Amino acid sequence: MASRIEGPDPPFVSREPWVRADVTRWLVIPMRLLREDDGGLMVLSGNAHLATDPNKQDAHFDILAFARTVLGKGTPELLAVTTWARIMAAGGHAESSIAEWCREMGWNERTFYHRFNRAVDRIVEAKNRIDCRSFTLA
Repeated sequence: MASRIEGPDPPFVSREPWVRADVTRWLVIPMRLLREDDGGLMVLSGNAHLATDPNKQDAHFDILAFARTVLGKGTPELLAVTTWARIMAAGGHAESSIAEWCREMGWNERTFYHRFNRAVDRIVEAKNRIDCRSFTLA
């Protein structure tokens, strides 16, 4: 039997619906893992996310793939959630704060948070819809 890889466990599958705090927490975890190690992330066909470090569990990156599927590749909403997660993974001080990032990108900070909140709500709704289907099939 393979030894357990250290790190945060994926969310326990339960019948409890996902809430915003679940999504935001699980968006930060893969960004933190990418910051802590010098490894990278490959996006394969079918929107599969694979860690370049063979010792990392790929499951931690599933939420990023799910977000990309729900929000769409290259959308402002996806950019908002991944940027927020990257900055939060750095303790709120990545290359820039959200306010500085907004200035550099020409976004209004209010627009950033509007996109971020809308994106998180869409991810929560999609995750609960998918989980609800899987519970009724079991």
